[in-house]
Amino acid sequence: MVSLDDSRAVWQFTPTKWHTVADKEKFARHYIKFVQARCPFEKFHDWFYRRLMQMFMHIAHYSRFGFYETWCDTAEKRLALVQHHATFESLGDARWTWSDVEMTLKGWILESGILREYEIEAAAACRTRILAIAKATLRELKDEDIFRLLQERNGTSLANENGKGAQLHSSPQGEQQTLFQI
Repeated sequence: MVSLDDSRAVWQFTPTKWHTVADKEKFARHYIKFVQARCPFEKFHDWFYRRLMQMFMHIAHYSRFGFYETWCDTAEKRLALVQHHATFESLGDARWTWSDVEMTLKGWILESGILREYEIEAAAACRTRILAIAKATLRELKDEDIFRLLQERNGTSLANENGKGAQLHSSPQGEQQTLFQI
C-alpha cells in the first residue's frame, strides 16, 4: 500500500478560487482512508459525500444515503466504485475544478493494489452469496431431485444394466459436499 505520509511529497494540488490546497489534501487523505477501510458508513461524513458527489461524475446522487447504497454497501458495489474512479478521465482545469485530486486518486488506486484487493473481496462475496442461494434452494428440493441433479452434474446414470435404479456410489467433493450437507 502507498503510505499516507509519503503521498504528501508527490501531491501537487492547485488551489481554486473557492478551495485551498489543504482542502484538497484533506479530501484526498480521507478518501484513501475511506477506501482502505472498505468504505464504512461511519467514515462517509456529510462533508466528504458533498465533495465526492461533485467528482468523478457522481452528480446524479441527491442524498448521502442513496449514494452510499448505490456505491458502497456491498463488496461488489465498492469494487464498481473503485473501478469507476480508476477508469475515469478527469476533465477541467485544476484552478477551477478538483481534476487534480481525481487524477491523483486514480493514480493511487492503480498503484496501491487496492483495486486487486477489492476484486478478490467482491469475488468472494459473490461466491458466498451464490452458495447461500444454492443451499436455500436445495433445502426446498426433494431428496430424489437432489440425487438426480448430482447424477446429472457427475454424468452418471440412474439405471443399471437391467433398467432398474442403481445407487450412486460417488460422493460429492469439495464445494458440492458443503452444499449437500443440509
